[in-house]
Amino acid sequence: MEKIISRAFTFLNNRGFDWSICGGVAIDIFLGKQNRIHKDVDVAVFWEDRISIIELMLSSGWRVFQACGGGVVDELHGKQDVPFEKRNLFCFTPNEGRIKLESIGDERYRFGLEKLEQSDFTYVEFLFNERDIRDFYLPGETKIKRELNKAILSSSDKIPYLAPEIVLFYKSSYLDGSDAVDHNRDFDVSLPCFNSEQKRWLRESLEREYPNGHPWLQRLN
Repeated sequence: MEKIISRAFTFLNNRGFDWSICGGVAIDIFLGKQNRIHKDVDVAVFWEDRISIIELMLSSGWRVFQACGGGVVDELHGKQDVPFEKRNLFCFTPNEGRIKLESIGDERYRFGLEKLEQSDFTYVEFLFNERDIRDFYLPGETKIKRELNKAILSSSDKIPYLAPEIVLFYKSSYLDGSDAVDHNRDFDVSLPCFNSEQKRWLRESLEREYPNGHPWLQRLN
């Protein structure tokens, strides 16, 4: 995974937009070691850069798909003229063999990614976020936020990555699916390394997002 992160940095750095590694790989960067295998690399970016990112990936020879919901994606071939709704873009090179696409017409497909460890920088998922001059806003009605300088961190190798408490907040919504074991493991290994402020932010954010309770709150309390 270290090689993939390095290649992602070389590819994405100095492209005119801000980005940060997120997902389980960001947990590894925070810990300074690989915690588990990863089937993909997730990258957090911002809505205002969406067109630039699509153009970069297409001009670099990658295929680009936007999420439509329900496991359905549609392929993009150029600048979008319709409003953006879903926050995910799936991009992969022609030699990425783990992708499964089932055509359902009109450039739409049912999308699947085999659960095999990613071995090269051939697949990336972009997740789009809101920000203002001071804060990083998490998606959802509760409008939970984190100061930008605490939301996006930098490793000793200058790799930007999303703060682990934000990564865990995202993962907190997916504890019933096929990736629940990975999400719980990420929580278990990273929580002991949090400082008191990180724990407090995650606890307060989960309490706000899940007023009826959440399995991780007992550990945080």
